[in-house]
Amino acid sequence: MTHAEMNELYELYVLGSLEPAEAAEIDEHVRTGCDYCLQRLQDALAVTSAMCGLAEPQTPPRRLRGRILAAVKPQKRSQAWIFALAGLSAACAALIVFSVWSATNMDRYRAHAAELEAQRNQLRSAVEILSRSETRTVQFGHANNQPRGRVFVNPQQGLVFVGSQLPQLASDQTFQLWLIPASGAPESAGLFRPNAAGNFVDVRTTPVDTTRIQAVAVSVEPPGGSPAPTTKPILVVPLG
Repeated sequence: MTHAEMNELYELYVLGSLEPAEAAEIDEHVRTGCDYCLQRLQDALAVTSAMCGLAEPQTPPRRLRGRILAAVKPQKRSQAWIFALAGLSAACAALIVFSVWSATNMDRYRAHAAELEAQRNQLRSAVEILSRSETRTVQFGHANNQPRGRVFVNPQQGLVFVGSQLPQLASDQTFQLWLIPASGAPESAGLFRPNAAGNFVDVRTTPVDTTRIQAVAVSVEPPGGSPAPTTKPILVVPLG
């Protein structure tokens, strides 16, 4: 089903009124993080919630009210309207609560989907670099309790810096990777943080001039990184 075909279905989807097959197609778009569907669903939630307050209360003419009550049994009609109004109020309240809950969770889902997409793109770039025949591997760290891992360098594709046993950082710190030239100032190659076990993967997808860059280094920096190292590198890996 195309987005154009779905445009008339989003309101029914949030109300749970779609046929299972149609709902399953929208479910699949949401599961894959489709920005178009996520935005339309958020709009649909706002529209359906607002519908509860669209109707303004009206006071019927006394003559009309008297004629209606005379035509039916007052007690049963009165109870029916009470039940109907109570049900409508409960439905509107539930819909508003559901709208707020869904909008909040949709934002969380969107952020999580963006994070997963970034990780997927990083993995694809790493595989591309590792699969190239001209990629060179440099191993570092042999002593116990010291950072260890490998640097995969490709002059055209970039580099993959992977390893373990990096120390844990404070919440207001990050690791910054540097390319160290034979002469001149270090060049930033990006920021990264290890996971709880100290493992890390950092991918740089811009060319690396291996005739000029002689090492990579890691320093501890503020969260946004620094234009030049502000601390002594905790790790230096010669590429020669």
